[in-house]
Amino acid sequence: MKSNLLALAVIALGTSGLVGCQRDDDRLTGAERAASTQPEPAPADSAGDAAGPGAATSDEGAALAVLNAINSHEIAAGQQALAKGVKGDVAAYAQMMIDQHGENRSKTTALGPDENAPEAVAQRSKGEQELAALDRVAGDGYAKAYVDAMVKGHAEALDVLDSRLIPSATRPEVKAHLVVAREHVANHLKQAEALRAATGG
Repeated sequence: MKSNLLALAVIALGTSGLVGCQRDDDRLTGAERAASTQPEPAPADSAGDAAGPGAATSDEGAALAVLNAINSHEIAAGQQALAKGVKGDVAAYAQMMIDQHGENRSKTTALGPDENAPEAVAQRSKGEQELAALDRVAGDGYAKAYVDAMVKGHAEALDVLDSRLIPSATRPEVKAHLVVAREHVANHLKQAEALRAATGG
């Protein structure tokens, strides 16, 4: 009997405790109740939204991806030119594009490009359209069309590097890489212009 009374007393105390808690909760204002149920905010990152010291910023990542889109286009155009059977100096130039832009693409990839950046996607689309147009040129006219495309493409790449890509660099190693890439692109442009002059373009 005593044990039954003790059990009832424990249940009664537990119930009154719950009622007391509920009454305390009822006294909270709407705002206080909402605040009491909100999760604790995560501690703020001291770096904010900025990437870590070894990561590209969004602008820098986009710039690297645009450069890689240019690299990929020049490689694909060189491969297309060789497949079309270009000869002599034009063939040598096409192979140089494959080799040098391939090497640059590997180095660019190691720096963390943002391949999904809208600018990079647009650059890849532009390259694909130009390559498709070039592929429609047949016979002896192809070599001239290829060289003309190389002059135009490298002139545009030089302008993009100067106006957009190099200014976007925040890490010293990225800026150094883009400056070296610019030197290569400028050299490719001069060689393409010389090739066009030599082939009567």
